[in-house]
Amino acid sequence: MLNNERKNRILEALSKNGRVLLQELVTDFKVSEDTIRRDLKDLDEAGLLKRVHGGALPVGKVTFQFSKREKESPTLKDAIAKRAASFVKDKQVIFIDGGTTTAQVAAHLKPELSATFITNCLPTAMRLSELPRLKVRFLGGNVVPDLLLTFSPETLKELSNIQADLCLISIECLDLKYGGTVSNYDDSLVKRAMIEQSAESFVLAEGQKFNRVSPYKVAPISELGTIITDDSIEKKHHDAFRKNGASIVIA
Repeated sequence: MLNNERKNRILEALSKNGRVLLQELVTDFKVSEDTIRRDLKDLDEAGLLKRVHGGALPVGKVTFQFSKREKESPTLKDAIAKRAASFVKDKQVIFIDGGTTTAQVAAHLKPELSATFITNCLPTAMRLSELPRLKVRFLGGNVVPDLLLTFSPETLKELSNIQADLCLISIECLDLKYGGTVSNYDDSLVKRAMIEQSAESFVLAEGQKFNRVSPYKVAPISELGTIITDDSIEKKHHDAFRKNGASIVIA
């Protein structure tokens, strides 16, 4: 079997099964472990999969520019944001991070809501500020232009001094073994801090983000809190996450 043909079949198996295992590939293709390791390394470097111990997982496909990300799956994101907004109550202190789904939460909050929102996302802060009874605190730091977020040691220090009632967190990828992951290291630290400093947490993720992985871990599934997703989630992923103790709400 030619090298490219074998790699294509690896990607087909990955798409079909949600993951591939090194030893199974060695057996199926009747080649050495070194050969499969090189194939997986090449595919990883090409951005077509994510190598993990013992095999590979689908890679999270992430668009970094905020304005472009907003245009991806807008209907699903809006449904998830609306459901997330329903968990917010008067007088609460809420962390809300920098995802394009969390940015839509403001559009679904009741105009009479009185609460305090704390964020490191410029668009989210601006949208929340349009609601007359909300207090909005913006976390300091250096602005990352594409993400429109602030990150710095001071950002984490500010978070450590606040105890929130709940947090609303967007996530790029969800996997039972590797937990919630994202593509930006600083973003993973902020999300993790928000979860740790909140009494309750909600993770917002479209169905297509399940059984995928990005480089930087936010938290294991058991620590993410309630996952709010949409009805595009595949039944096998929904059932597997529920079976392993994950709390899932379908928007």
